[in-house]
Amino acid sequence: MIEFPVLPSGEIPVWDGGMFRMDKRTARVLVYSTNSIGWDDELTELHEVEAGDGLHPIDIASRNTAVEALRRYGFPFDGSLLEIGCSSGFLLHDLRRAFPHAELVGADIVVKPLERLGESLPGVPLVQMDLLQCPLKERQFDAVVALNVLEHIEDDKKALEKMARLLKTGGILVLEVPQGPHLYDYFDAHLRHFRRYRKKELLTKISATGLELQEVNSLGFVAYLPFFIVKKLNRLRFGQSGEKSFKIEKMVREEINTTSKSIILEWFFSLEKALAGKFAFPFGIRCTAVARVPDIVHIHSNLSMEGSPT
Repeated sequence: MIEFPVLPSGEIPVWDGGMFRMDKRTARVLVYSTNSIGWDDELTELHEVEAGDGLHPIDIASRNTAVEALRRYGFPFDGSLLEIGCSSGFLLHDLRRAFPHAELVGADIVVKPLERLGESLPGVPLVQMDLLQCPLKERQFDAVVALNVLEHIEDDKKALEKMARLLKTGGILVLEVPQGPHLYDYFDAHLRHFRRYRKKELLTKISATGLELQEVNSLGFVAYLPFFIVKKLNRLRFGQSGEKSFKIEKMVREEINTTSKSIILEWFFSLEKALAGKFAFPFGIRCTAVARVPDIVHIHSNLSMEGSPT
């Protein structure tokens, strides 16, 4: 049973399978702390309007890759799993279908999408929190999944440390981040990406937590060439500025909308799915990684004893 910490109000929440119950009220979403530097309601609205059905080809491939990784690395059929950055809940729905007996928890930095998600995903507790101030008890999850989250957090090393501390011995961390610093453009800046990653950079930061890397791969290998060309042209024409303007906002919306409906992109990812497993892709649009807490737990930290293991 997942334990949920005392709220800032001093109330003690208890999950009853459908709602959080406190002494004098109930709530569908627990609210702890927020941090709008890397994400906010406006960006959530942008994604939900332009690709709100969850059917963007790369997002489908992303979710499938995460579910397959959990199966491959032995996530227990009745295990506990936290998704960080669950947003509109498409992955949580997939996880519920794939692992119907698992104890799932969804967390995000913004409240509104969690409240909407609570209506469509009964039985899954939802928590609004800033990962850097993570209130959840350590060592209580068999898996933590964070897809396209780290790039929105300025202190990604601390964020990885927090994720690692949430895992039980043998627990699995599944990550995905945008790949290729040389491809950072106005689109990344507008979406408040602090960075795009090199594989080596991500692996170094994962290893620094004490987690053991299980695999690293790329997503979007087949679609990489047109993606590379578009990104380079964007950098030449508009630089890397994410300044707020109607023009930039319109371009970002159009890019999400157009690619979400691309039959060619669907074909690219269908081909990539057929090739997956035969070899590791050397590069791509996104980088994926799986790591595990070793049997002898030594989760390193450059932090103070704040949040030390219980």
